[in-house]
Amino acid sequence: MASAVRPPTTRLRRVATRMGQAICMGGILGYGYYNVYLPWRDPRNVPNQLHPDYFRHFTLLSRTQVTRDTQLLRFQHTLDHSTLPVAPISSVDIKDPTMQVKRSFTPIHTKHTEDNPESFEILVKKYPLASVSQMLHHTDIGDTVEIRGPYQEWEYTPNRWKSIGMVAGGTGITPMWQLIRHILADPSDHTKLTLIYANRSVADIPLRTELEALQAAFPDRLTLQFVVDRDVEPGTTKPTLGNHPVEAGYVSRALLHARLPPARNDTMVLVSGPAGMMRHICGEKRITMEQGPVTGLLHDLGYTSKNVFKL
Repeated sequence: MASAVRPPTTRLRRVATRMGQAICMGGILGYGYYNVYLPWRDPRNVPNQLHPDYFRHFTLLSRTQVTRDTQLLRFQHTLDHSTLPVAPISSVDIKDPTMQVKRSFTPIHTKHTEDNPESFEILVKKYPLASVSQMLHHTDIGDTVEIRGPYQEWEYTPNRWKSIGMVAGGTGITPMWQLIRHILADPSDHTKLTLIYANRSVADIPLRTELEALQAAFPDRLTLQFVVDRDVEPGTTKPTLGNHPVEAGYVSRALLHARLPPARNDTMVLVSGPAGMMRHICGEKRITMEQGPVTGLLHDLGYTSKNVFKL
């Protein structure tokens, strides 16, 4: 009678056995965790407000043509009529469901939403090959758009900085606007603000009226410098915007040196704009969205990652 012979235990066999046990145990624990500890992650259980993990529907209330290719879109919460819980500087994601792509935008409040705290606005420039911006420009009033967030890009502490310089281009003004409004609304915050705002022409300056109104209300706390590469002769300035001179051409090293606070421990410079401007001023963020080294004009002027933040 043949006797059963136990096969020799090899290292490979031991490893395979332990892997099988681990997979089984992992499956059991994962199933329990998913069904017991994560029911709140079901979209049906998410509170009726913005959520960073889930896209929720917000109704488009109105649109305002700001420039020839930029619109200000006003949305209302369809689920919760409370004030949008956004701390500066924060963004939200908007999805184009037809392409399954998303893009980040900075929600803002302007004169259109001051009397309607349950609504918020998004400044959207129309780009030919940008799916989300094309979708938003063609969304009908009353339709809903899928939005999730907010995500804080940069945390602000009142009076942490003596001065904050800001360099913005085009719709890159929105995070600056979000921060400027927040700081100037706090009478106990004494941070001084300087904004260098670059656009193609005077007619292409979004939020110009709102910025001028804030500067008039807080002349000792907010300084404005507009830059356009059209409408004025290169190398000259022309007071076409009230008392604010308009610098002709592009943001230069001389302009940054003259307008921005110097690189010190109590100063910060924020930069937001199109890729070309970012490379010129401070260098782009890495593909992983990390800040990366400070290069460009700000590097030449002695600024480092300690006092520059890319938005």
